[in-house]
Amino acid sequence: MSHANLSAALHPPGVLADGASGRRERLATRWLRRALGAVVALVLLAIMGLTFCDVFMRYWFAAPIRGASEIVRFGMAILIFSAFPLVTQGQQHITVNLLQGRFGRVGSWLQHLFVLLVSVAAVGIMTWQLASDGADLARNRITTTVLEWPLAPLSDYMSALSGVTLLVLLALTLDHLAALARKESP
Repeated sequence: MSHANLSAALHPPGVLADGASGRRERLATRWLRRALGAVVALVLLAIMGLTFCDVFMRYWFAAPIRGASEIVRFGMAILIFSAFPLVTQGQQHITVNLLQGRFGRVGSWLQHLFVLLVSVAAVGIMTWQLASDGADLARNRITTTVLEWPLAPLSDYMSALSGVTLLVLLALTLDHLAALARKESP
């Protein structure tokens, strides 16, 4: 979704996103994309570096890095959930279009709306469940086995980024509905 489409999705028909508020919104969207992109890149680099060092230490010195697998698991969770809003905003999920082109423009528009609404429901449930799990992990002070890192902050981070993804999905859904009003679809 382009900045213009995201801006249009976040404002009701008849309300222009031009001017200072529109620029702030585009700046916030750009800042979020860059910040999450940087997190994804840095975490991926750290995972690769740690894995390389762990394998090197294991095979050359018979001394693996203590807790490397736990660190990689933390990194993978951070990587995946940081990329989740970016992939959703770009609508770059892996899709299988078995029914594509079989329903015409109206059917395709309705099919895309259905997918967006199911996605909103699924990500909403996932966000709530991760927040609930984070609260349970914090209450019970659950930690990792080797490094004894608390698991609650990771669950809270995943919940927060799922919430950001939920907001992106809501904006995409509003943009999809607004396309009908703009006569871009059926």
